Amino acid sequence: MTRETLRTDILISIYPNHVANMLTRQKTHEFRKYLIPPTVSRIWIYETAPVSAIRYCAVIEPGIQPGELPADDLEGLNNRIFNDGETLKPGGSGSRYAYRIAELYRLGSEVSLEELRERGWVKGAPQKYNFALGEMVLELSPGLIREF
Repeated sequence: MTRETLRTDILISIYPNHVANMLTRQKTHEFRKYLIPPTVSRIWIYETAPVSAIRYCAVIEPGIQPGELPADDLEGLNNRIFNDGETLKPGGSGSRYAYRIAELYRLGSEVSLEELRERGWVKGAPQKYNFALGEMVLELSPGLIREF
C-alpha cells in the first residue's frame, strides 16, 4: 500500500485564518464548490502561506447542499449564509457543498511543503484536492493528537 492512493483521505489547501476558526469551533463546516468523493472521510489540511505545511487532519461528514443544514447547526461561521443559498448568488463564494468537521486532530509535528515534496507525497500544494498516499497516512496517523 505504500505508493497507492487511498480513497478515504485527501489533502486540501485551507487558509490559516480558516484553520484558526476551526480550532475555536467558530467554523464548523468546510465549504467547497465541488463534491468531495463520498469515499472520503478524512481531510489532511495543508495550510497555505505563510505556514505552508500540514498541521491538522479532520474527520468530515458527507457533503450537503444549501438548505440541508439542520436548524440546530446554523450558528457556525457562514453556516446560515450557505444554508440560505447566498453563496450561489452573484458575488457569492460559489460554495455548493458543506462538510461538517466532526473531529479535528493536530499532528505531533508539522510536515512542510518541502518535506512533502522530498518524500514524494505531493508534487506541490494541493490546488483542488489530492488523494493521500497510503504511506503518508500510515506514517502520520499515529502522531495525531485530538483537538475535538
